[in-house]
Amino acid sequence: MKRRIGIATYAAISLIFVLPPQSYLHDILHSFAVQAIIGYGLLGLLASFFRRMLMTAASLGAALLIAGSLYLMQGESVNVTMANSYAEDTLVRVAHFNVLCSNQRFQETADSARATQADLLSFQEVSEDWGKQLKQLLSDEYPYFHIVTDAENASRGLAVFSKHPVEDVQTIYWDDMPNITGNVLLQGEAIHFIASHTLSPRNRGRYQQRNRHIRRIARYIKTIDRPVLAIGDYNVVPWNPVIRELTQATDLQHSHTGWQPTFPARFQGMGVPIDYIFHSPEFHCRKFKALPAAGSDHRGIVGEYLLNTEG
Repeated sequence: MKRRIGIATYAAISLIFVLPPQSYLHDILHSFAVQAIIGYGLLGLLASFFRRMLMTAASLGAALLIAGSLYLMQGESVNVTMANSYAEDTLVRVAHFNVLCSNQRFQETADSARATQADLLSFQEVSEDWGKQLKQLLSDEYPYFHIVTDAENASRGLAVFSKHPVEDVQTIYWDDMPNITGNVLLQGEAIHFIASHTLSPRNRGRYQQRNRHIRRIARYIKTIDRPVLAIGDYNVVPWNPVIRELTQATDLQHSHTGWQPTFPARFQGMGVPIDYIFHSPEFHCRKFKALPAAGSDHRGIVGEYLLNTEG
């Protein structure tokens, strides 16, 4: 009886990855649901090898339960736009990098950004040194830029660089966190963008502020009546309920069409995807991938999008 209770408790732990997070600790654990699926699956196979049938059933059942939950939680957030109404001459490339403010590999990061051939670049954790270096290394090819730094907290610095003219650029603060907004003029279209960096949920206050920030982004995007790109490190995984709130409220779609973890960079494919390029339904995401890290704890991301200009 004790053995069965122990196995039932072991299987019940999977509910951590199924139930919506209600605290910052739960939120952090919930972010590793994919790793939990892999772990339960491997333990199930191991138990099967040793003919521990009850443990096998509990492990594989837990893996299936978490997988089904993830599918339901993020199923409405994936890129579902059809490409057949989009012309090839409306291709838009966007790249994003959380550079890590203490990182000093300026040239390597700039080279990686250039190699994406992106029309619009977003950078986060931009210290004053990073701002100067990015301006020096990129402004010849990306002459339209806006840099925001914070001398007291370098991790809050942001920058955007564009190959094309940019209008109505603003820095908007919500809960003391900056967001850069504006319109990039590309192929006769004005595309709105918002670049944001939310707090990591390391304690209750930061967890609540992160969620408020994402909800504030959603309210802002609902006021925009043109194609929109929302870019940044949101410090939350795609299957988190607050991301589902964002996508349902705005009709935005995230570009994670495959498993592309971005943090921590050293974990590669075993990390979690918390960096985003969201796009409005006028776009179709043709390609999306994570990039090698250049000294940062985040991998960069780049996406290619086709824009429907027929309305």
